[in-house]
Amino acid sequence: MDIQHSTDETLDADVIIVGGGVTGCAMATALADGKRKILILEARTGHKPRFAGELLHPTGTQVLDDLGFLPTLRKHGGVDVDGFAVVKSPTIPVTRLPYGEIERQRPTGFAMEHRDLVNGMREWTEKQPGVRFLFNEKVEEVMRNAQGRVCGVRTAQKVLRANLVLGCDGRHSKIRPLLGLSEEARLLSFSVAMRFPDGAKHLPCPTFGHIFLGAWGPMLIYPIGGHNGSRDARGCFDVTRELSGGPKGASELIRREYAPHLPPPLAKALLESLDREPPQIAANEAIRTAKAVLPGAAIVGDAGGCAHPLTAAGMTVCFTDAQRIGKLLASAGNFSNAAQVDAALRRYEIERYRFVRVRELLADALYEVFRGAEPGTRAIREGIFRYWEGSKTARARSMALLSGANSNPGVFLREYLTVVGNSTTAVIAGETGPVRGESATMRERLDSFVGLGQKSWEKARMVLRDVRQELARASA
Repeated sequence: MDIQHSTDETLDADVIIVGGGVTGCAMATALADGKRKILILEARTGHKPRFAGELLHPTGTQVLDDLGFLPTLRKHGGVDVDGFAVVKSPTIPVTRLPYGEIERQRPTGFAMEHRDLVNGMREWTEKQPGVRFLFNEKVEEVMRNAQGRVCGVRTAQKVLRANLVLGCDGRHSKIRPLLGLSEEARLLSFSVAMRFPDGAKHLPCPTFGHIFLGAWGPMLIYPIGGHNGSRDARGCFDVTRELSGGPKGASELIRREYAPHLPPPLAKALLESLDREPPQIAANEAIRTAKAVLPGAAIVGDAGGCAHPLTAAGMTVCFTDAQRIGKLLASAGNFSNAAQVDAALRRYEIERYRFVRVRELLADALYEVFRGAEPGTRAIREGIFRYWEGSKTARARSMALLSGANSNPGVFLREYLTVVGNSTTAVIAGETGPVRGESATMRERLDSFVGLGQKSWEKARMVLRDVRQELARASA
């Protein structure tokens, strides 16, 4: 639909934000200056309980603090998170990765139940001057003017015009294809999620997010706070994409294949949760985009792509995207200067992908290492534990990459190759056999060496691919 408008009086808003979830709320708050008219369109009429982003690294937590959300979110039950802990088995000491070891970064992340997070963020966003929500407004078409610039949207109920349109509607974004932006998507696995009432006390480190190994896929369990003094926990169990039987089948699988790999108190809490209510199931996808902006429009957060949730990077990307756009457009007034707005959006695209690509590489690498059973990935798993347990500096470097404090792909590659060096030592020591505690045979050691070489070359190629693409983007 081609519609032209020539004056601000014809506009319904200065900016239309598609999506009223956590990203849309952060985006609106980052842009609110008391003068701009900001319209948030949400396709749903309410917020049904569902499993989505809940765990936030310090980088994203700092954005929430900068935008004023944290006091309200704490009232809604959110809690600080001190880092990650990785558990190879219930009989082996926990490997702690504290946020506090990272220099010049906030020492805590944040976590809370997703529904409470959305409600709290909407409560704060509604208080921002010039911001208005419209619910039950599903966007069906993107409008462009005679020059091809995005100038508004059409919903089932109305036509809405604005100087700027921002897509904040999640990984299955409807606005992304309407804008003509493509993606590459892969289904990796499923997450089976459940809540453990007052379950955080059963975690080895009650204020840390935990990754438990030993089952087919990693188990991510972390505190999410609660109400009336409750310290609930969330469990997310990575299961095969061939999962069948719906919630009942997932529940049976978790009981049989996953609970035995947890410490007894936590396993008991898991079984009690499964007895109480069926688990929620969410697809784990890797969605990669190469372009996030057009004249007059941009996609933000998960609408611009996502990785496996094991690294909990999703919301940090969403909130840093929103803050980045807010800062780049701070002097753009009501966005009527198209050249100024489009220049800011092009800068946003360059900066966003520099930040996002390392998150994607790290998610891919850690998920492969923590889930894989072949000799190469088994060797790297032993190497990464050797690395983390060797020094505070090693842990801090890894956590800086994980949390978003460092987004240099060269640093990622250096760290990966350092882990490979530790892995080689583990292979030589015979510590990478298929059965824990048993020495590897010469054949298994040879397979591990071959696998290490293949994985090293594979990750180097991925880093070089991303570096070339981002250099080309910056020079375009």
